Amino acid sequence: MLRQRQSLKAERQQRRQTKQTKRAAKATALATQEINAVSQLSPTLSTPFVPSLSVLFRLFSVVRIIGALSAPIQDCDEVYNYWEQLHFLQFGWGKQTWEYAPQFALRSYGFLHIYKALVWALHLGVGFRSKVQVFYALRVAMGVVSAACEAAVVRRVAEVDGRVAVWMAVGMVGMAGLWHQAVALLPSSFAMYWCMLGTAATMQVPGRGRIRTLGFCAFAVAAAWGWPYAAVVAAPAAIEELLWVLRSRQFRHLSVVMAVGAGTVFACVALMAAVDSYYYGKPVVAAWNQVAYNVFGGTAGGGSTLYGTEPWHFYLRNGLLNGSLLMVLALASAPLWLIYQMVLMRAAQKASSDAAHDAVRKLRDRHTLLLFRLAPFHLTLLVFSLQPHKEERFLSIVYPHMCFNAAAALSLLQPLGVWLRDLLPVSRGSRNGDVGRWTRIVGWSVVCVAAVLGFLRMAALSQYYGAPMRAFIALQASVSNSNNNQSGNLPLLPLGPSIKTLVGAKPIDYLPGTPEIRTVCMGREWHHFPSSYWLPQNFRLQFVSWDGAAGLLPGDFVPVSSSGSVRASTMAERRDFNALNQWEPTHAENSTVTCDYFVGVKDGSGMVDDVVWEAVACVPMLDALNSRLAARVLYVPMRVARLLGFVVTGKDSSGGAGWLRWNSMCVMSRRKA
Repeated sequence: MLRQRQSLKAERQQRRQTKQTKRAAKATALATQEINAVSQLSPTLSTPFVPSLSVLFRLFSVVRIIGALSAPIQDCDEVYNYWEQLHFLQFGWGKQTWEYAPQFALRSYGFLHIYKALVWALHLGVGFRSKVQVFYALRVAMGVVSAACEAAVVRRVAEVDGRVAVWMAVGMVGMAGLWHQAVALLPSSFAMYWCMLGTAATMQVPGRGRIRTLGFCAFAVAAAWGWPYAAVVAAPAAIEELLWVLRSRQFRHLSVVMAVGAGTVFACVALMAAVDSYYYGKPVVAAWNQVAYNVFGGTAGGGSTLYGTEPWHFYLRNGLLNGSLLMVLALASAPLWLIYQMVLMRAAQKASSDAAHDAVRKLRDRHTLLLFRLAPFHLTLLVFSLQPHKEERFLSIVYPHMCFNAAAALSLLQPLGVWLRDLLPVSRGSRNGDVGRWTRIVGWSVVCVAAVLGFLRMAALSQYYGAPMRAFIALQASVSNSNNNQSGNLPLLPLGPSIKTLVGAKPIDYLPGTPEIRTVCMGREWHHFPSSYWLPQNFRLQFVSWDGAAGLLPGDFVPVSSSGSVRASTMAERRDFNALNQWEPTHAENSTVTCDYFVGVKDGSGMVDDVVWEAVACVPMLDALNSRLAARVLYVPMRVARLLGFVVTGKDSSGGAGWLRWNSMCVMSRRKA
């Protein structure tokens, strides 16, 4: 009996252990299933090949150099507020805008000195023989700098998510906005370089290493030395850093970051103020004067609204023009982030094991970090859209962020696809691999289509709006052919010695003796002038008044040959400038009597008399106002357009209602008596 009872007891204990083992196995299987389900919600299931930093730099450099050589200047502010001032610092003459008048002092010579030093360094090694070479060499240098910054930010993104990095790189290569802004001589482009470096450094988790501190230094340089409004881009990273400090109570780290950032801002502002005060002849902080005028109105009745206002959706339309599908995806990144956050919250509620809870928590932490990296684009777009005065170049500081947001939006499609598969009974039979494969196909298809659209936009800008540069090249060719020296051995520019002259080559003056000053006139097409870098050394630009002329045209610096020094010209107060954008009659002639050449669009408006003037050279130029938007946004070769049945007028046509209307920008000289 005793042995029987012991046997029954052993059997009951064995059955109990078997049940416990089954329960544990079931719980383990359930936990494993939950972890697998959670892992399928991760945006990154596989990491593709990401090119090295060197390969990315070479790829971006090729694209940017092509842009430097072919992209037209998008904004006349770039010409008259930066190229002309740089030309004056180098050659002693050029056009001056009211922002550089000492009584207003809205622009900084300290910013231009970076490019002046860069030109000098390039000249030392190359020895420029024409000002057009200086122009293109500086643009190429800016493109290479941008390529280095782009490669750095893509590689940093690759450390977090390889697929996002690859899609971001493809988007940046094919984005038309980056194509021309990367080589623009503008504070916003300069700030864009430093914002890319700051974004690359702050891509990692807060509190790890000193790289994030250097990132805030980069943001400080972008705002203090480049463009004050670039500080908006740094706001999300600063908020993220502050929240981390409050949670971890690492106040010493916060004090270090604030001290380094404030020190960088102070050093940049102090150095620029010293340079500007020297040129303006009085204590000046140009960045503050600019913010005071544009934001607070400056003098009575002044302010940026004098130069035009745009509706709130201006940057949305402009982003579609410069970014096409990338802009759509970048805008969609915020709602997609919110939907994915809701999916993770639901997954956390359904998780029953500690391992599943831990997996969901890690995904939510990672997803929260993504929010602060998506925020710069949306915040900048919101802040700038609320301003009444809007310009295309303002949004350029977040063009790289647009590409990142678009790539991040595509990466979120995979986990959301898995969620929809589990949500809809019809699709539950599909596999997770199918969802991942289809989302990869969709992602690559979208970025490739966006790149193709971007390339067509680049070609349209170059072919449809590149006439001014081609016209002034024709002017130089005409002048060169009329000169006695036609050997093609152009002399060195007066930029100082180069390696060629230092090793024994004899310096040659640009022109022998004192050449006669020739005048090139422009009328209503004054905003197409590509800068004095495109004029021979003894040529000067003069404006001619036209019917309906309004607004303040640029004036002329007092030539160094008259004032005696660059500083004497920059600090000379002028009475012909105003901050109200009012017409100044002394900045334009009433007739073309004093003109040796005239450059303008030959559209039958009677601006010049054909009896007095003859065309030296004419280049086709798109009549944007009379061409259809759908036709001029993207480049369509003439043969393809005719094959598709588009009605395209001829390049010398003056009538018709076709898709494309063409005029001619002509260089005209006086007929010989």
